Amino acid sequence: MKGGTLLVLTLFVSMTTWWILAPAWAEWGALALMICAGIPHGSFDLRVAKAKWRDAPLSQKKIVALYLGGVVGMGGLCVFAPLIGLSLFLGISAIHFSEGEMHATTPPSPLVGAAYGVSAILLPIGLHARAAQGYMAYFVPPEIFSSIERPLVFVSYALAVLLGILLSAALVSNRGTDRTEHLQRLICLCAWIILPPLSGFAVWFIGRHSLKHLQSCSEMFGGSRFGVPLDFALISLLAILGLLPFTLRFDFSRIDDLFAASMCLIAGLTLPHMIVSHRMREIVPPPVNHPSVDANLYRNAP
Repeated sequence: MKGGTLLVLTLFVSMTTWWILAPAWAEWGALALMICAGIPHGSFDLRVAKAKWRDAPLSQKKIVALYLGGVVGMGGLCVFAPLIGLSLFLGISAIHFSEGEMHATTPPSPLVGAAYGVSAILLPIGLHARAAQGYMAYFVPPEIFSSIERPLVFVSYALAVLLGILLSAALVSNRGTDRTEHLQRLICLCAWIILPPLSGFAVWFIGRHSLKHLQSCSEMFGGSRFGVPLDFALISLLAILGLLPFTLRFDFSRIDDLFAASMCLIAGLTLPHMIVSHRMREIVPPPVNHPSVDANLYRNAP
């Protein structure tokens, strides 16, 4: 069993066990996992941006300034115009998730990628609409959520059935995509159906999406100190600490408020992260002696 499949299965079993034994705390644990293990998956964005635009007239300071500008702008939109910000965030996330799932399919299929990328967002909400309504209350007024709940639930169930049929057929035929990819997707589908919203999403977000980002960066920067490089650890910590200013507006003793604050932060990180990581597999790491590269970021571990 490959490492990715083992991680997805471990997350699913752990979150299911936690939900059965301590349902009041399971969603808190899932949210903590998404913050502490999910947010850092974009911590190689600076390296990727430098490799992607190494021949453009952009200095590292300009790249950092543009990145932070996107974070503040998108995060601020979610705080002060919640419904608009959330709608834009979900649209960006659907595109970003779909691109990742597309490249996990052999041969790459935009339709299959979109099906799983959209499902990762839609199914945890639509299959558990009552619980999701509480989490979404800051962004979506109750009257609006109530008006879309029935079609949302219907579409979610229809999509879950479709994915179940497609996955069953794919596992039986064993053609094209690596069998482990089908197995991971099947486990994630079970998590979306069985577990509450945050727990189900966490299985996919950490076990597939975040892991695949880190694996891609590992391949791109194979000669770097990928164990625990200083820039990765520092950027991860700063990103997580970005939640602290939101305590001025949200009560972190309530999971709905902590979720809303986390979404505002993650929304801010997602827009620049998507721009940087778009078509990341086509990016060739710059040579160590390239003038635009800090050699310390790419040197081999001693």
